[in-house]
Amino acid sequence: MTLPPDSPLRALTDKPALVVFLRSFGCTFCRQAIADVAAARGPIEEAGASIVFVHGAMPDDAEPWFAKYGMSGVPQISDPGLAHYAAFGLHYSGAEALIDHTAWWRWAACALSHGFGWQAARMMRQMPGIFLVQGGSVLASYRHRSPADRPDYARLVRRGMESDTVSSL
Repeated sequence: MTLPPDSPLRALTDKPALVVFLRSFGCTFCRQAIADVAAARGPIEEAGASIVFVHGAMPDDAEPWFAKYGMSGVPQISDPGLAHYAAFGLHYSGAEALIDHTAWWRWAACALSHGFGWQAARMMRQMPGIFLVQGGSVLASYRHRSPADRPDYARLVRRGMESDTVSSL
């Protein structure tokens, strides 16, 4: 993996950082991910990691969503060109993800909690992911198999902090 040369992520990962790649803010799963990270913020930071969000929206479009979930001060990287997604190997889902009945049930439950929304067509199939990064290394990662996946963010941080296995960016 190679980060874009001008990536702000380079400066944000001197210490371990949980880098959370989001889909569109029109996606209920994206909004639930922000809420889940907000709920896990204490344990994540107690474990010694900071939080960084990466999204494909413009900063002004993203900020109301971070404010809604109490995450306004958390660093975010606006990546409309999706260069960071590509650097971390996050690709588009297959068409099967759009018709997966499990994802639809999760979407319905999630939409009741976090609202319905419209997402940009180019982000509809963009897969999210989470990575515990320090310097030029990935200490732990979770690659979503479905947009409906709901990973345990604090657990990933704890496992990454305890692991001896790293891969480079």
